[in-house]
Amino acid sequence: LCERVTINGSYTAQVVARDASLGVALLRPEETLAPRRVAQFATGTQRLQSEVAVAGFSFGGVLTAPTLTFGTLEDTRGLSGEPQVKRLALSAMPGDAGGPVFDAGGSVMGMLLPRETEGGRQLPDQVNFAAKGEMILDFLRANGVTAGSQVSGGIMEPEDLTALATDMTVLVSCW
Repeated sequence: LCERVTINGSYTAQVVARDASLGVALLRPEETLAPRRVAQFATGTQRLQSEVAVAGFSFGGVLTAPTLTFGTLEDTRGLSGEPQVKRLALSAMPGDAGGPVFDAGGSVMGMLLPRETEGGRQLPDQVNFAAKGEMILDFLRANGVTAGSQVSGGIMEPEDLTALATDMTVLVSCW
């Protein structure tokens, strides 16, 4: 657990709810913040092998904006059939963990989870997992957060997706 949590290195936040099995936490900044954009969660079925992008702070906050990493949706469950995760093929870095996973239309379909090496098992670099967006949406709603959803569709140009990600992705630090 963190003694102190910050958003973008400048704003202190409190953890008000967490779901360890899903790997998510709900933060409340100590001062009022107004994001440029908020996430719209994907609803409906996502096609396997469809393009996805993760927005994260690959370089631990050295850059002032998130980096987008592109890949594909490989499966709608984990390697052992875990229903709460999606399997992705992309080259993520540790600083990307916790970042939103976007579908090609800019809807959030999940959150990138940190890589784990259970029992000394090392997965190929391209194998990553994301907490499912619909489960994150349920967690948010159960904790009193009104979060939007939309049917996935359309394709955004990479520069438009980058702008969207920059407007809604923040660096969260645990001290």
